[in-house]
Amino acid sequence: MEKIYSEGLENGEKRGELKAKKEMALSLAEMGLPVETIAKAVNLSINDIQKWLN
Repeated sequence: MEKIYSEGLENGEKRGELKAKKEMALSLAEMGLPVETIAKAVNLSINDIQKWLN
C-alpha cells in the first residue's frame, strides 16, 4: 500500500512540475522570448516548447 501511495505522490509531483513549466513557457512566449531561450529557462527541449505554443 505504501508503495502505491508513494508512486502516486511522485507521479502527481511530476505532473505538477510539468504544468508549472508549461505555464511559465507560455508566459515567456507572450513576452516575446524566442523558443530557444524559453527551452533553456524551463529546462526542456525546444520540441516540447514548440508543441505547447502550437
